[in-house]
Amino acid sequence: MKNNFDNLKKELDNTLFHDVYFDDNQYKKVLNSIASSKKNREFYPFKKRLNVIFSSSVICLLFTGIMYFIGIELNLFNGIHNKQANYIVKSKNELPNEDSKYIPAKQEENDKDMTKEEILTKMLNTVDNFETARGEYIIHYANIPSNATIEYTVSLKNHRGGFGIRTDIVNGEKTVSSEYFTKDALWLVSEQTKTYRELGYVENDNTGKELKLEDAFSKDSNGVNVTNYRESIPFGLANETLFPYEIASNYTRDLDTWEIEKQNEELLGHNTLVIKGEISRADFQSFRFWVDKDTGILVKYETYNEKEEVVDYLHPKKLEVNVPIDSEKFTPNLVGYVNEDESKQNLPRMKTGNIDELVPAQLKQQWEEAKNSSNETTILPFGDSVYIYPKKGYLVNYIEVNGNNGTLYLAKTSNQKSSGTFPALAEGYKVKNLKIVYEDE
Repeated sequence: MKNNFDNLKKELDNTLFHDVYFDDNQYKKVLNSIASSKKNREFYPFKKRLNVIFSSSVICLLFTGIMYFIGIELNLFNGIHNKQANYIVKSKNELPNEDSKYIPAKQEENDKDMTKEEILTKMLNTVDNFETARGEYIIHYANIPSNATIEYTVSLKNHRGGFGIRTDIVNGEKTVSSEYFTKDALWLVSEQTKTYRELGYVENDNTGKELKLEDAFSKDSNGVNVTNYRESIPFGLANETLFPYEIASNYTRDLDTWEIEKQNEELLGHNTLVIKGEISRADFQSFRFWVDKDTGILVKYETYNEKEEVVDYLHPKKLEVNVPIDSEKFTPNLVGYVNEDESKQNLPRMKTGNIDELVPAQLKQQWEEAKNSSNETTILPFGDSVYIYPKKGYLVNYIEVNGNNGTLYLAKTSNQKSSGTFPALAEGYKVKNLKIVYEDE
């Protein structure tokens, strides 16, 4: 190594560095400098790799943070914290109202044989046997020139309330009316006139005890049938199927006039008991009921004439018992509807057709008896209303009022309709006495 430096010195003597003196101390400094440079060259690759690793880590962390932020903004994550963050952004009205939801216990199907007494008792006490119901059915009466489709949802206990929608099509024209109720109010809504009525009512207490047959059916001192009824919902839609108290009273109170035709028949997912019986009516002479064995609900019914042709019927399209309900739907959306003026409600007006659902409970028994007396006209006053069941072949033409007295004019129907009956409800006629005049006699 020393010889190399001696040669280097001779070369440098011929250059600009010929005056530079290179002694032993400078020699040692050069050797130390070379050694230090070698160590630096050995450490540099490791340092370089460390810098690369550190830089990559920082970039990954920044990228992860950016993606997490974007994911929250776009609702890409389904975690609990993200859901809570989304709900905070939403307005209060957009949040699900859990208080309005109710899920009852599932109804179990009953396939055990039942006696006449057991199934009739069920029909008279359906209010005890289910909590919620949702369904749809078609109903037809021989004296009405159209069918009606009924849709309903009812809750009896938690979030008590419900609604029903009735759709009729007469001569190609559709009419839709609906009824809603909660524990506080009852609404009657007309789709055609875009009007509604809000009524108060006394809430029925559905905590009464089960009615036994001997308590439900009796006779007064004159031998007239008397019936006690359980609670039901405050509007007529769905009562005929969910609370068949009156039908059970009018058709099956005499156990000797009907029989159990079939113990188990599946209908819309329900196990029903089939009843068949004889009955004396002007338009039909026999009937058949399909009764849900779990609840006593009248799922389906038909009446038949002497030729076994169907006359009246209730045919179900859907029946769901003890299903989840949303009580928010029990209050109507009345935007764009007008409340009927109170003064107009008191003006005289006439309703004709099937008014069974409008007859108050106090007149039900007399109304059913009027149906059996089709050869005479029955007039049943109640408050400012008069319930009229004209004799066969006649219909209400108009009422003439003179003070407290009035005259009911009945017009004869066409020959094609002479075998029919045409009940009517006269409202707002404040008369104490009503004389009957048959215009064509």
